[in-house]
This record gives sequence, structure tokens and C-alpha cells, in this order.
Amino acid sequence: SRWRVQASRVEFTANGWRADRMGFSNDPFTPSQTRIDAEDVVAVEQENGDLLISARRNRLIVEESMPIPVTRRQLIEKEEEVDNRWVFGVDNKDRDGLFVGRTMRPLSLGAQTELSLEPQFMVQRAIDGGRDNAGDLFGLEAKLGGRYGRYKLDLKADVGSFDPDRFSDNSRFWGTFGRDIDLGTLGRFRGNLFGAYRYRTWNGSLGESNIESAYGAYAEQRGDWKQGDASHRYLVRGAVGNYRADHYRKDRLEETGRATLFASLTSRFPLITGETAELTPTAAYRYSPEPIVPGLTLNTNLNSSLASYGTGAHQKTLSFSGGPTLTLGTFSRSFLDFTQLSIIGGGTLRGGGSPFEFDRAVDLGTLGFGLTQQIVGPVVLSTGVNLNIDPGSNQYGEIINSNIELRWQRRSYDLGVYFNPYEGIGGVRFRLNDFDFTGRGVPFVPYEPLNWQTREDPVLR
Repeated sequence: SRWRVQASRVEFTANGWRADRMGFSNDPFTPSQTRIDAEDVVAVEQENGDLLISARRNRLIVEESMPIPVTRRQLIEKEEEVDNRWVFGVDNKDRDGLFVGRTMRPLSLGAQTELSLEPQFMVQRAIDGGRDNAGDLFGLEAKLGGRYGRYKLDLKADVGSFDPDRFSDNSRFWGTFGRDIDLGTLGRFRGNLFGAYRYRTWNGSLGESNIESAYGAYAEQRGDWKQGDASHRYLVRGAVGNYRADHYRKDRLEETGRATLFASLTSRFPLITGETAELTPTAAYRYSPEPIVPGLTLNTNLNSSLASYGTGAHQKTLSFSGGPTLTLGTFSRSFLDFTQLSIIGGGTLRGGGSPFEFDRAVDLGTLGFGLTQQIVGPVVLSTGVNLNIDPGSNQYGEIINSNIELRWQRRSYDLGVYFNPYEGIGGVRFRLNDFDFTGRGVPFVPYEPLNWQTREDPVLR
């Protein structure tokens, strides 16, 4: 991730800088489509490359016409969603539909810990009426985070109602605490302790499932590499813990230990490659953070898992999925210049079976479709659906995931309204895109010099 920085005067420190006023931009071109205007700013680069901006006031300026107030402490990561003060969302399960939230300014608890609060008002419940307790109209999302040397703490709470009679059944809590671990020739792993209460999961055609409580530890490693024109990503993860969750077949909770190993390899193979538009801000980078390459690619995923349970049960899976993605257009013109169609089919071999509902392998044959289409200018419609096509399954033909998003797509950011009918969750999100660029660049904060001859000053009249 790369950022351009502009200020009239900067005081450099060992791990960052400070200034009375400073501008940041993720956009490598000028004029920039997005920039952060910060006052009384202290910027610190984290060990992992993230940028933590602390300021008396932060504003995200979009297209030099729309200022968006953001939190005073803003952690900007690669392709990170920006925390806007106002949040609009849909949660059909925990909040009965539409809700609105307001992100408060973070509270510093000591030098290394920060608490973020987002009080919420349940709009749909207020419209429907019939609530015996006013607390049922309010909710809360809270985050407690901290960095202590190489260790990172991340705790989250999701409260769907403050009605005392519903509080425990409408609250969810989870968190991790850990650090990166260097294992020499094996590389770097991320190790974490974890805990959860009423953690919400989805498992294909089985739908939503709750993990009533869980605690344990996991370690994982991610990486990527290129081999000619092909690109590959991998994930290796191992975990051990104690779980209390919905039983697969019986209407009750099951509690037992669980140890798992999981490995995944995702690959992309270009089959037919076209030419991009001219690599300029008004062509290839007009609406996209990277040039769109028309053509045909083959996408594949191979993964395997092994799970052992304290009950003596076990589950082994070997899955493969793949299919073509057809890309038409270069997304450089104003009308119907970008179409992307994907088809993915997959199959799974399973041995044994999990006693839990949340990780039981049930969708052994799947078929998915995805479509992204430019409508006009930066307006893009994206949608997708996945189906169970295993003829031996009781869930044959059922939808196992779906989504739709209407997006305003620009080079350095995108603004989208999304909804997932399968999960019953939707909302509005704003995301800054990531660029990998080098060079000194040019000033990006607009500056209009004063023309004293046309200045309306009573003294000069």
C-alpha cells in the first residue's frame, strides 16, 4: 500500500510524522479523487504497513466536493472500508430489518488501548410498533482494540436489543489476542487465542447456525506467488478448541472439543488475454484501480480439511471447484464497457461427519454464477448466486449463498449499497482502493493563489 503525503511543515519522528495540518491521498494521480484532510495530526506506520492517523479532526474529501467526517483515529489498510460516522444497515435476524447507527469518537484507555462505540436505533422496529420495552429500539456495536508490543487485541460486541428480557439472546461477543510467530524455514504464522459467545455463522443450504460458546487457539499462514502468467494464493490453518453449538440433527446443543487442519490453494490461469485501454487517468484508470484486461481466465480452488471431535467423531473433506471468467470491455468508456461473467462448479468428497451444524459438510455438489456489469459511467451492478446441485442431498436445488450490490466505482474509491438475501444482511459501505506506485508525485491538495487585483476589500475600494 502506498500513500502520498502533503504538508507545509512536517516534523519527523522515529516511526512516523506530525504536522499542524496534513493531507493524505491513496490516489497516485493528480487531481486526486480522494484525500484525507487532517488537523493536528500524528501519523504512525504500523509494523504490518498499516497507517494509523490520529488527529483533532479528520475529513475524507471525495472528488473535492463531498467531505465525509471520519473518526479521529483512522487505521487505513489495503482496500479498507472507511468508518463513516453514520451507518445505515439491514439485519433481518438480529435487528428485524432496517437500522441506523452513529459511530462515536474512540475513547483512549491508556496509551495502547482504544474503545469504539456505535449506538444504533432500530428503524424497522419503530415503524412496526408493538414493543413493550423502549430498550428494544436500541442496539450497540462496540470494538476494543489494542497493540502491546507485537501482540494485538481485538474484541467485538454486537447487541441487538437492550430489552432486559431479550438482552442475552440478542447479544454476540467474540475476540482474539495474539501475534505473528516466526518459525524459521516454515515462515511466519499468525497465532491467536480466541473466544466467542453466540457467534453467528452460515453453512450453505443449512442456513444460519449459532456457536453458543467457544474458546481455543489457532495459527494460520497466508501467501501468494506467480508462475508465469498464472497466480496462486494459499492458506494453511490449524485450530484446537472447545465448542458448544447447535447439533447437526438434533434440536439441542452439543459441547465437545474440536481440532482441525485446513489447507486451501486458489489459482488463476489466463487463457485468452486482450489489450487494456491506454494507461492514463482518463482511460484505463478512469473507473478502476487497476487496468481491466479483457479475456478469458480459468479460476480454481483446491482445499482439504481434517476435523476430530471429543465425541470420537471425525470429518475429512477434499474439495475442488473451478470455472471460467469472461471479461468484456476495458471499463474506460461511459456506457456498457465492462461485463464480467463467472461460472463456478464444485464437488466435495467427505468421510465421516461433524456432530455440529456449523461445520457439517452438506453441499457436496455446487454451482455458482456471478455477473458484474457497468451500466453507465461509474455505476456498476454486481450480483451472484450459489446453488446445491448434489442429487443425493436433501437440500438439492436450494440456494446456499446470494448477493447483490449497486456500486459507484471510481479509481481510488467505491461506494456501494449491498444486500445478501441469504444472510438477510445489507448496508452501505465506502472503500478506499489500494495502489502500488513509486515516485515523488506532485501536490494533490488544491491551492488557489490570491489575485489581489480582484479581491473585494473595503480598503482598496
